[in-house]
Amino acid sequence: MELSVLQEEFMKLYQINSYEHWFYDHDIGAFHFKSDNGRDLYFKYIDVGSFSTKRNTWMWSWDNKSTPKQVAKGLEKVKAYGEENNFNELSRGLVENGDEYTGWEFTAITAKLLNAIGAYRIQQEHLFIYFIFTNELTQEQYDELKDKYVGCESHGTGRIAFVCQHLLEGSNLGFHEVFDSNPLIEPENDYQAWCDKCEKAWERERAWTENFKAFTDLKIVCDQCYFDIKRRS
Repeated sequence: MELSVLQEEFMKLYQINSYEHWFYDHDIGAFHFKSDNGRDLYFKYIDVGSFSTKRNTWMWSWDNKSTPKQVAKGLEKVKAYGEENNFNELSRGLVENGDEYTGWEFTAITAKLLNAIGAYRIQQEHLFIYFIFTNELTQEQYDELKDKYVGCESHGTGRIAFVCQHLLEGSNLGFHEVFDSNPLIEPENDYQAWCDKCEKAWERERAWTENFKAFTDLKIVCDQCYFDIKRRS
């Protein structure tokens, strides 16, 4: 579906222009539209990229060091599509000699590849920033998202995850997950993992007993730390 048609349906369904205020939160990847009469509308988004009117350049968000990885998640598919089809502008982080229509062109391609329900553009000084919306959020879902992310000294803000105390102390200790994880797919539940010793303790206890909880002593980490630990385990 072409972006113009998608946008027409999106704007008609959600009446975006009837909201006087907007906010976006890179920590949780959620966009909030708010009206003066108390109406609220929430969407999960992907930050596609930005166009600089000062330099006439486009930068994909995955190449922007100031953009958290979680809001660029999914763009790997766009990058891979560019590499497979020799469309270099989709796989190169910075695209020169563009214009504001360049941003809409790349947003349209992204929206089609990632099955967006709509798109949006905001302006911050000399930058136009482009988003696609993947799904609407209820107030409850929006509030729950705030509890799913944690600050990290190494990676900034990331999705919350849990690992046993032993996995923080060394490598090659084994890595047992509650469910199979994939850094490219947003999970429904929190990442959780423990080492070989904790797995043996679980086999003995088969329940979250006080002994098992004390032995594992789960620690909170961000998702990027979680996958770093997974790689070295």
